[in-house]
Amino acid sequence: MTFRSGLDDLDGSRRIVTIGTFDGIHRGHRELLSRTVERARELGLRSLALTFEPVPASVLRPDRFPGRICAPAEKLRHLAASGVDEVAVLTFDLALSRQTPDEFMALVADRAHVEELWVGEAFALGKDRAGDVPKLREIGRGLGFDVISVPRVTADGEVVSSSAIRSAVMEGNAARARRLLGRPFRVSGEVIHGAHLGRTIGYPTANVAPPDWLVSLADGIYASFAILPDGVGRRPAMTYVGTRPTVNSGARLVETHIFDFSGDIYGQVLDVEICERLRGDATFSGLDELVAQLHRDEQAARAFLGSDAAEELASPVAIDRD
Repeated sequence: MTFRSGLDDLDGSRRIVTIGTFDGIHRGHRELLSRTVERARELGLRSLALTFEPVPASVLRPDRFPGRICAPAEKLRHLAASGVDEVAVLTFDLALSRQTPDEFMALVADRAHVEELWVGEAFALGKDRAGDVPKLREIGRGLGFDVISVPRVTADGEVVSSSAIRSAVMEGNAARARRLLGRPFRVSGEVIHGAHLGRTIGYPTANVAPPDWLVSLADGIYASFAILPDGVGRRPAMTYVGTRPTVNSGARLVETHIFDFSGDIYGQVLDVEICERLRGDATFSGLDELVAQLHRDEQAARAFLGSDAAEELASPVAIDRD
């Protein structure tokens, strides 16, 4: 698999191309990518995923954009895992946003030598999103390629979309987010020092400051998995998101208590999979009341992560198509 910055160094091979922002690489994205790869193999051609960085909405509507679902590097890892032969990343800026669909697709057709273009049925590009599927088909006829639209994917009756996933994360509905994504929502970052209160009350935590660009997860306690560095593996955990009002510490952190683990991982990168919200944030009268609640939270997290419901975290949820 080849990563490219832009379209300038593509060779003259004909390609099956798909275009999208692909934030999160959710179930719908993976269906589109799978069909693109399958079609390219069927025709003996190369498959190309064309994506944009940064997320267009963050450039066009920065005051209303709630944040990304995953980092650019994570997106590229998922794109590579999809089986496409090439990924080209275009820098999205205001100049690109002002191109008409005809101008943009003429450039893509010239550089990528498009045999077919595969997009989601609700896809649109270009100024004012004028390049919807009917418009792209019209453009394709003039430039010599076909456009195939893939029906939107639903999970448990809900249409899968990046906006729906962001909404679920902000609501703290981790179960909905993971159904739509097809995996748990993830928070990653360097483990930093906190107030060290957790270790004094029997609940030491690995603390991560959530990145500014990440969609904001609702405060509360979650059943989670911690992906530990240095090959230690995926360990059950419970995660607190918030500002610790009981002890008035203020800074908003993602604090993960990893069950049955006592290693030192300060300064290392920790990935936390947010699986199920157990409760919202709360203020307690003192540390004794807080510790009693943490015991109950631990029991609830262990029960969930060891239950039949948790099997969903390792196996696909049934997908229906409209």
